[in-house]
Amino acid sequence: MAAQAGSMKFISVATGEAFVVDIYIPDSTGTYLTFNGVGLAASTSTTYWAPPEDVVLTEISGAAPTAVGAVLIMDGSPVKNHTFRWANQLATLATRLTHKVVIPAGTQFGALQF
Repeated sequence: MAAQAGSMKFISVATGEAFVVDIYIPDSTGTYLTFNGVGLAASTSTTYWAPPEDVVLTEISGAAPTAVGAVLIMDGSPVKNHTFRWANQLATLATRLTHKVVIPAGTQFGALQF
């Protein structure tokens, strides 16, 4: 398959405001997703997103690349027990899995595919 586009949805802990961040999903394992908070993410976008306030990751939506899934990364380190499978996050699924991962303001948040 080819690289895909997707998005991640974060909800502000303080205000309930939604932040929907575009992601670029490379078509290979061992690669980081890239993020762009102001438009469609591309391969040249940054490999992390830093929220402006405390947020909760609630949704991941994308297409299935060659990679099976990804592990969530905060400030350069894997988040224990926080992985996802692309098969459960497909944009076409009405019953996508939801998430509840708290991310403090300013934390460099990313995802490494496996």
